[in-house]
Amino acid sequence: MNFNVTLVTQKSTELPLNIREAMRYLKIKKLNPPTEELLEDCAKEIYNTSLCRAVYLKSDISVVDNTVDFDFMRVFSKDLAKNLAGCKSAYLFCATLGVGVDRLIEKYSKTNLARATVCDALASAFIDDFCDALQAKLTENVHSRPRFSAGYGDFSLSHQPEILSALDAERRIGVILTDSKMMKPMKTVTAVIGIN
Repeated sequence: MNFNVTLVTQKSTELPLNIREAMRYLKIKKLNPPTEELLEDCAKEIYNTSLCRAVYLKSDISVVDNTVDFDFMRVFSKDLAKNLAGCKSAYLFCATLGVGVDRLIEKYSKTNLARATVCDALASAFIDDFCDALQAKLTENVHSRPRFSAGYGDFSLSHQPEILSALDAERRIGVILTDSKMMKPMKTVTAVIGIN
């Protein structure tokens, strides 16, 4: 089954990088000069290695009790059904920072654990920023629900293969799924956004 899937590419430098969010991941409440310098230096590396790409599609949906029917899958999830209650359609997307960020974190995990940890936190904050920007673009002129990802509540990760397949994510943006249902590259997010 073919869907109308749209590819989005975004220059990393056009997106904000929320250092405060990275600090939250790192459990840092107050910056000292060396830590601030490390965060800023790692942020430059995340900007330089990120390849922000996403694919999305719009699907009609039907929500009945704890079941959500999309054009290509049926999901039994009380939490997702609650999030999408009253919606007639939804966007599904997959967004990634690309393999360069994985390689950067992997390199530092072997040579400088502190730097690896900071890069990982910054990349986690940056993929959230990218998803926020994508959601803002998709829902600019409509009322929408908060995005909801497989793995939240009782929305099972077992639906990742169906989502990635419908989005043609492997071919279009290089996202694969491991046997344990983890996405590669690591800094990748799939989500559903209900449209009122």
